[in-house]
Amino acid sequence: MKSSQLILSVIFVFSLISSCSDDEPSETLKKETISAKWLTDGSSVYKSFEFNESGNYIVVKDAETKSTNDEVILFGTYEIIDNKTITLSDLGTISISNIDDNSISFSIKLANDPNNEILISATKGAEMENTTRTDLFCRTWEMVSVNGVDVTGTSYELSVLFSKAGTYFVEYVDSEYEDDGNLSYWKWKDNTESEFLYSRETPPVWEDDNVVEVIELTNSTLKLLERFDDDEDELYVLKPVITTKSGRIEESINQADVKIKTGFLR
Repeated sequence: MKSSQLILSVIFVFSLISSCSDDEPSETLKKETISAKWLTDGSSVYKSFEFNESGNYIVVKDAETKSTNDEVILFGTYEIIDNKTITLSDLGTISISNIDDNSISFSIKLANDPNNEILISATKGAEMENTTRTDLFCRTWEMVSVNGVDVTGTSYELSVLFSKAGTYFVEYVDSEYEDDGNLSYWKWKDNTESEFLYSRETPPVWEDDNVVEVIELTNSTLKLLERFDDDEDELYVLKPVITTKSGRIEESINQADVKIKTGFLR
């Protein structure tokens, strides 16, 4: 009898421990947890989902017209709602079922089609080595001035996202350039991390002419110098983005002030 009571007591204790363990909250989902480029398994029209710690996302999907090889680039802000839910501005809601260091599984419901749930499995893409300058550089920046001229209300009013996956994306406030925002590629020119090469071709083609010098890089300021053969150099001053896409106010554009040249921004 005593033996039976002992067995029941042990079972009760283990049940209690298991119950308490189940009630413990899982690890908190953070921006640094999902900050990466996730490459899908090809079972849907979506090719990749990329997130950064600045709160921006880039989604690449196949064009709806199957007769072309074009891709559709979706760009916006995201917000982590809880340990499993992420909302993507202008796109929809992600529900994560599993995530680890190298893979992620989730479903996405589009804002314009909430009854249709799309299942996604993806693996983390290759990333650059973590260094102090790479960590500082890879975020979303907004343009402050070009050659000392304030860009507010000009065609240089834009933001640019650099990622450790070696991609960058430029978003223009001016609606005239909205369709020109595209996914391009970058990499450090050498180990000094004082210059970077860029390419707008897929796969990237690296040419020494397409180089930008990093004059200053801090938590609050990014200064870039781009040189042109038959024109004067351009000094760009940027700061980290602190406003979301949906909260940005579009102003009237004075195209006479500053023109975008054919450099790394276009």
